[in-house]
Amino acid sequence: MNEILSTILKDTSSLANLKHRLRILQSYFLKAFFGETKESADIALSTQDSTWLKSLPESFYQKFNKDNVYEIFAGLEKEMENLKILNLDLSFEPDEVTANQIGSVARRTFNLPALLLDIKVDPNLIDGTALVLIGVRLDYSLKAKLEEKRQELDKKEKEVEEL
Repeated sequence: MNEILSTILKDTSSLANLKHRLRILQSYFLKAFFGETKESADIALSTQDSTWLKSLPESFYQKFNKDNVYEIFAGLEKEMENLKILNLDLSFEPDEVTANQIGSVARRTFNLPALLLDIKVDPNLIDGTALVLIGVRLDYSLKAKLEEKRQELDKKEKEVEEL
């Protein structure tokens, strides 16, 4: 995997956050190399974004110059297609700290250091989570457990009726 992408992924757990960070990085470099451009003017930096940009090592910034910036970002977009994504349905919208904690556990659990979360809110889950990784769906929500119990009760009720 690209060294630049690896650096970004060290503290980026979600697909949405990765896309956001790539946008602010691209905006930063376009502004630095070409002055104010339409792309660089469109993104306002939050304190959190600014802190993240400052946390990147100097060696990271040295990889970019005005001749390769577009090529690097095109390559990063292409590499994103090869990343493993864990689709995660939650009954709530996690904040960034919670998403990062979930991401860390998922990366260790699945032994995939570049795993990204694609989090969607599904209030119908009631509690728990449903996840999809490599086409396999696992539902650990209270809604799924209640549905299992309902089916068991329906089956027992039919057995009793048959007696």
